[in-house]
Amino acid sequence: MTPDERVEEPLGLPRGSVRALMSMGVVLVAGGIAAFLLAHDPASDLTKMVVGGWATALGNVIGFYFGTRSAT
Repeated sequence: MTPDERVEEPLGLPRGSVRALMSMGVVLVAGGIAAFLLAHDPASDLTKMVVGGWATALGNVIGFYFGTRSAT
């Protein structure tokens, strides 16, 4: 890759790096909120709903990702 091609990428990083950083940020923030809720009041309905919802969403994302990759 020439230096001119690298300038066209966002922030001058390799392709996919910005998307990966954003994804990691979302996961870290969600994990931090879940950890706070679990440490503060693990038996509350809000904690159960938030943590359960995020676990379900993560399962759906992982299932969709591997489902589409196996179809190609």
